[in-house]
Amino acid sequence: MSNPWDILILGCGRLGGNLKTELETEKLRVLGVRRSQVKKDASFLSLDLDLPESWNRLAKLPLSQNVVIVAVVTPDARTEDAYRKRYVGISVRLRYFASLPGRGYRVVWVSSTAVFGQNQTGLLDELVLPMPDHWRGALVREAEDNIAEIQAKTTVLRLAGLYTAQSLNLLRDPEMRKKLNPESVSNRIHRDDAVNLLRRLVIDNHNYVATPDLVHGVDRGSTEYRQIFDRLDGTRSQIDSAEVGRIITTRYRAQMPALRHPTLDSVLTRP
Repeated sequence: MSNPWDILILGCGRLGGNLKTELETEKLRVLGVRRSQVKKDASFLSLDLDLPESWNRLAKLPLSQNVVIVAVVTPDARTEDAYRKRYVGISVRLRYFASLPGRGYRVVWVSSTAVFGQNQTGLLDELVLPMPDHWRGALVREAEDNIAEIQAKTTVLRLAGLYTAQSLNLLRDPEMRKKLNPESVSNRIHRDDAVNLLRRLVIDNHNYVATPDLVHGVDRGSTEYRQIFDRLDGTRSQIDSAEVGRIITTRYRAQMPALRHPTLDSVLTRP
C-alpha cells in the first residue's frame, strides 16, 4: 500500500491550492481533489464531488490515522440551485463519508459570513446566532448544520469577503460602485491571511490541538464602502473602522495567527 495521505483537500482551486502548497512545506502529504485534471502530479486527483461514485473512490484512498479533510467548495454559479447542489449536496455526502464506523475523520469546512442576514447589525462574532434573510445564507447555514452532525471533531471557518491588492481595483470602476450601497459595511480578509488562518486550523486539527468549532475569518478593518471609495480616490488618507452596521468580528483573534494585512490601509500603503 502506498503511503497514506495526511490531508485531503476537497475543492483544490485557488484557495485550496494555496493551502496545499503551505501544508506541503510542513512535510505533510497532501492530496488535492478537483474536477479539472492536473497532469503529471500524483498529489492531485480529478473527481467530480457531485457524483456518488467519486465518494466511492475517496473511500478507497489510504489515509493516515489523524487525517484532516478540508472542504473548500465553490458553486458553479451564483444561483440557488448551484449553491444547493454544491454546499448542501457535498456537506451531506461528507457527513456520511466522515462518520462511517471506524473512521472519525476530522473535518475543516470553509463557510461564509453570508450566513448572517443583512438586517443583523452590531458586532457579529461566533456566539451570535445567524438569521439568514436570503437563500444564499440559508443554504450556507444548512451546510454548516450538516457538518456539525459529523461524529468527529469539526471546525467551520466562516470567511468574510476575500480580496487582494489587485481585486481592490475593481472598486475603482464606477459601474461596480453603482451595485454597492456606500453606507453598508464591507467585511473582508486578505487572501494571504485566509490561507494562513486555514493552515493553522488544519495543522492544529492534524496534531489534535484544541481548536474552536467555529471561527470567523475577518480582518480588523470592517468599514463603510464610502470610505473605501474615498481612500481609493485619494480623498481620504486612511480608513476608519465602522462603529455601526453589520460588523463581522471574532472572539479568537488572540489564538489565531497575526494578520499580515490587518486593514485595507496596510495593503494600499504598500509599494
